[in-house]
Amino acid sequence: MKNTFGFILLLLLTSFLPAQERNFDNYSIVNLQNYPFRTSPITIQRLAFKNDIQYAYNVVYTSMGLTVSARFSVPNVNPQDIKGIVIMLRGHQGQRGYYTGRGTENPARRYLQNGWAVIAPDFFGYGSSSPTPAPWEMHQFYCTINAVELYKSLQQPVFRFNSAVAQADRTALPSNFKKIVLWGHSNGGQAALHFLQVIREPVSTVLWAPVSITFPENIAHFNRNTEWVRRFRENHARTIDDFSLLKNLDKIAPGTAILLEQGTRDTAVPRAWNDALAAAINTENNRRRQAGIGIINLRYEVYTNADHNLNPFWNTVLPGNVRFWDSNP
Repeated sequence: MKNTFGFILLLLLTSFLPAQERNFDNYSIVNLQNYPFRTSPITIQRLAFKNDIQYAYNVVYTSMGLTVSARFSVPNVNPQDIKGIVIMLRGHQGQRGYYTGRGTENPARRYLQNGWAVIAPDFFGYGSSSPTPAPWEMHQFYCTINAVELYKSLQQPVFRFNSAVAQADRTALPSNFKKIVLWGHSNGGQAALHFLQVIREPVSTVLWAPVSITFPENIAHFNRNTEWVRRFRENHARTIDDFSLLKNLDKIAPGTAILLEQGTRDTAVPRAWNDALAAAINTENNRRRQAGIGIINLRYEVYTNADHNLNPFWNTVLPGNVRFWDSNP
């Protein structure tokens, strides 16, 4: 109730700002900590496919009052043997040829083979999700809200089959998941880091080459829109640090386990970005030790000659991800 009141008060206090500026400020990392996150049912709409490894479903849930579609896959084992569920936040995908599950299905297959269920949201503008709301520059923060509201819904859990799904296409689901863990790749890795800063709970997280350059510089880098960034920094000079990934590491819950993985041949996310992230987390941990606060349990792995997808090291990376989730709360 207190957090919801704070967010409503923020809306009232900023009601006299220009509409676009007001919307930007509402989605900073700092202000999202008071966002009125909600849960929703997760509706299984149809069976995408099934095989000896998994039942793969297309599902939808509600986030920000809008529809988000996702791929939900259940390992083909007894429900009580499912270890938990991985929320998979994919990297950038082009609109052309996109389908629900693209960008996560290949690593997901290995996780499923090892007893983990997976769920991968499409995010706004993809699959059967609602279009991206304005301002579109906040899309990465909308992804964070989508992930947090999915996480909170999975804590229920609230899966339900659409009546159109035939009985033969239904599999037994666990009454609850023993663990809920996080995986993020590239832009999805950035959303995962924001997730940890907003949720303030120790969720075990694997990051594949996350975009750890801070907002709004990532807009300049990927969208080549330096003029927009200049204006944003000028208009938000007093609150710019509220959007910074690196300057809000203190918001990550004590005891959070993070496995950060980076390839040296990555042409999309330079190694220097995640070297800087690891160094910043180590600096934050030194501050915490001095203050008697629980540290962030970071492990940073660099793979020589690996690309943005950590190829050709999947036979090392994927089993290592599973062991990491198995061994951390």
